[in-house]
Amino acid sequence: MRTTRCLLLALLITGLGLALRRSVPVAPVDAPFCAVLKAYATPATALDGSAGEPSNTAETSSP
Repeated sequence: MRTTRCLLLALLITGLGLALRRSVPVAPVDAPFCAVLKAYATPATALDGSAGEPSNTAETSSP
């Protein structure tokens, strides 16, 4: 396929995607989904590390 045709196809697909995104409304988040997100959420910790348990991984532990 020639470069011009590939670019035109990419632009066509992009345009169709944007048109679809604008024409179909986004479904609002319902209460059960929010409950699942809260159940899997990590507990909030303070920036100084005073809240919660310290991490045991080398990537997030302080030196």
